[in-house]
Amino acid sequence: MPLCCRLCFGWDSSGGGGTTPIKADIVGSVSSSLPNSFTHNPLSGLNMVTVNLRATTVAAVLTVLADQTTATCPSGFSWENNVLTKAAINSTTNAELFDFGPVEGTPASSTIIGGIPRPRCKTFPGDPLWPSNSVWNLLNLTLGGALIKTVPLAAPCYSDWPQYDAAQCEYVKTNWNRPQLHVEDPTSAMFPLWQGQTCMPLDHPSQIYDNCTLGGYASYSVAVTKVSQIQLALNFARATNIRLVVKNTGHDFADKSMGAGSLSVWTHKLKDIQYIPDYTCNGHSGPALKLGSGVETEEVYQAAEAHNVTVVGGECRTVGMAGGYIAGGGHSPMSSLVGMGADQVLSLDIVLPNGRFVTASQSSYPDLFWALRGGGGSTYGVVTSVTVKAYPQIPVSTLGFVFGTSPNVTADTFWAGVEAYTTYFDTFTAVGAYGYWLIVNIGPGQFFFSMNPLWGGNMTLVQFQPLIQPFLDDLANLGISIDPVWNEYPSLYQAHSGTFPPENVGGADNRAASRLFPKDNFINPTKRNETMAAVRYAVEAGGILIGYNIRAAPNSAVNQTNSVNPAWRETTGFFILAAAWPADASPTVIQAQSNILTNDWMARWRQVSPGAGSYLSEGDINEPNWQQSFYGSHYPRLLQLKKKYDPTGLFYAHTAVGSEDWEVEGQLPGLPTQNGRLCKKP
Repeated sequence: MPLCCRLCFGWDSSGGGGTTPIKADIVGSVSSSLPNSFTHNPLSGLNMVTVNLRATTVAAVLTVLADQTTATCPSGFSWENNVLTKAAINSTTNAELFDFGPVEGTPASSTIIGGIPRPRCKTFPGDPLWPSNSVWNLLNLTLGGALIKTVPLAAPCYSDWPQYDAAQCEYVKTNWNRPQLHVEDPTSAMFPLWQGQTCMPLDHPSQIYDNCTLGGYASYSVAVTKVSQIQLALNFARATNIRLVVKNTGHDFADKSMGAGSLSVWTHKLKDIQYIPDYTCNGHSGPALKLGSGVETEEVYQAAEAHNVTVVGGECRTVGMAGGYIAGGGHSPMSSLVGMGADQVLSLDIVLPNGRFVTASQSSYPDLFWALRGGGGSTYGVVTSVTVKAYPQIPVSTLGFVFGTSPNVTADTFWAGVEAYTTYFDTFTAVGAYGYWLIVNIGPGQFFFSMNPLWGGNMTLVQFQPLIQPFLDDLANLGISIDPVWNEYPSLYQAHSGTFPPENVGGADNRAASRLFPKDNFINPTKRNETMAAVRYAVEAGGILIGYNIRAAPNSAVNQTNSVNPAWRETTGFFILAAAWPADASPTVIQAQSNILTNDWMARWRQVSPGAGSYLSEGDINEPNWQQSFYGSHYPRLLQLKKKYDPTGLFYAHTAVGSEDWEVEGQLPGLPTQNGRLCKKP
């Protein structure tokens, strides 16, 4: 089951080895193989757009900003100073392909390149308006060779692909469940179910086709290394009416970085990290880290360790911090102490849908600053970097243990032990503790619980053990014996590395949903009994439960006036529930299990927590009333800002703000893959 939270338990791990990872084909330079100009005329209405390829015009597209460092606010990374300008675009004969969109808040253009009325559907491969190879080559030349034509990761397994290679295929098969394989690929994502499973490794349990096609993968990607390339990609996609997606690491449960027939902006290479010992800007004074949008959680933790500070980050090592993590709110082992990942943001640098590059902070684009911290990814632009608050280095104490049903522990006793834990949810989180645990149905009337770990942030063992001991006494009084494993670490990085198991991804035999249960569901005995009855029902029926005892702590040291789902501010229990099926299950079987998850198991969870919500990045792809569940009372304002900053709908992702206006054609009910044409709803 490809859940990051469940993955960290390390199930179904596979060994490494093999050859080097496959690399997708880079579109070659065309300056010496094409004439000085060519005519692109897929439709008569395109008005014979002539594209000039003279090197002088292409070079004029880029310019470098002057250093913007001040005594208080640091400048951007060097690659953020390489930007596209209106003057540069106007100096070329290709302006119609790369021009900026209207200033935000002004009416959107109703036409695309050549003055053609904007179609209802995004331009798709095979359409008359789909760019010719010559135009794609022009884009690559203008990008400085950064355009990648998609080759699926598993293509080396198929003899009809030029990349066929038995050794490379074996490498892909061996490492398919390792997240880094997918993170380092420009288009692959962690959850192939929503890609359409159109190119799985041969003999993989979830292989359903005998051939390999792109399916929901993007057609092309831009491996960006500077801001100007993002601007060019966005402007090109908007002008040509091509679907645009953004890929950071591909962790989102709904595969928001997927899209058939799309151009993808791949931010993986934006890896810079800058430690700022005294960030005095935007009302903040103290240490901070500036992160390129390709930086992953483990890399942030390592950098913080090197500078003896602590930074709020994710649980899974390969999550992209400045991507969907912060955009979705970002929960963390640190959340019970200092709040959500989005709460820690001091400023963000972003390319807007109109192609312009701006900084969002308390003093610059404050409405966008609010929306970007919790309002979801792939919605308001492409974030290039984010600056986050850093805290002093802290000790962390942890506890791990397991228990289960046995001849001496009945199912009722097992569930009494679980409920005993929930009675401490508010007590533990109020002082900064955090719990990450799993419950699995291992047979009729048999269950297994694993705490991995119970985490005491900013606590030594001397402080942590007395806090936890009453809960352990309750288990003992129920006749549940455990073998506790206690540890104390000097820093978050060392605790994280020593506690959380490796991630495991790449399966297509399950999907998940989640619920943010308010703390009153566990404080009020009646509500607690109702909640635990709903939870037990789902697990007894075959659901796999991943639980977090967590809160979004109030923190006066940061700006928590943001768009994080208000349900996070009330929760002490974040529960993820997965439904599974055989790896070779038919679409009919998957649809049936998917329906049970959404409309039976989760319906009971929603019933006992009316008005609560779910976590956008780890939620049900079929979530009913998703606007309320994922965004809460913030949705109307978020939608208003979406219309302001992206009036043409350049950015789309499933359940992202404004996505109710769009649909992917050709999907089965309950199985909304990204393998299809994206169209505006009639």
